Order: sequence, then C-alpha cells, then structure tokens
Amino acid sequence: MECFFKDLFKKNDFERNFKEKIEKKMNDLGIHFEFYRVNSGKGNWSWTSLMGPDKKKMLQYFSIKEFISETRGIAIENLWCEFYRLYEVLRKSFHSEEEILKFEKDAKDWVRTFCQPTTL
Repeated sequence: MECFFKDLFKKNDFERNFKEKIEKKMNDLGIHFEFYRVNSGKGNWSWTSLMGPDKKKMLQYFSIKEFISETRGIAIENLWCEFYRLYEVLRKSFHSEEEILKFEKDAKDWVRTFCQPTTL
C-alpha cells in the first residue's frame, strides 16, 4: 500500500484527483479508510491502517489499474492478487507435497517480481 500511495502522492493533483476516489472505492468495499495530513506545514499524507479482514478485502477487490495506468498499475495489481492467492494457500489446513512444492516456487517468483527495479 505504501508504495502505491507514494506513487500517487508524487502527482501534484493527488488531493483533487485521487484522494476522494480512493476513499470512495474503499467505502464501496465496506472498508473504513481515509487520508489525513500529518505535519500540516509539510503537507505530508498518512492513511488509515488496515487490519485483518479489511486488508484482505482490499487485496482481493481493490483495482490499482484505476489509479495507476499502463504496465506499472497492472504489475502492482498482479502483485497484490498473487500475494492474496499465496496467503489463501498458506491458510489451508492440509497441503499435499505437490502443493508445497508449487507454493515454494510461486512464493520465490513473487519475491523476485516484487524486488524487480522499476522506473516511473
């Protein structure tokens, strides 16, 4: 979330074009969420910290591509979706040897993708 929001904060029109839309999208998902200013002299933004079910809902249903276009938005959204999928696999009560090996490969692939350098 932090990387996503920091990308949006870099845009001069964050408050006018993104703040309200993101808060509405979260509200539509049933998540209490808001941005607020920290150190008002500097104009830095912070946001509601999400826990448990709200964070899962956000990972599963929030569309990054609506706010960051092109390949970067798609890449971030894919990371969130894959993280959620891995989380769900991990929570299963039983795993076959095949599932364990696939999870190991998928988790390593996720970390490699997450750590790839990006340019804005």
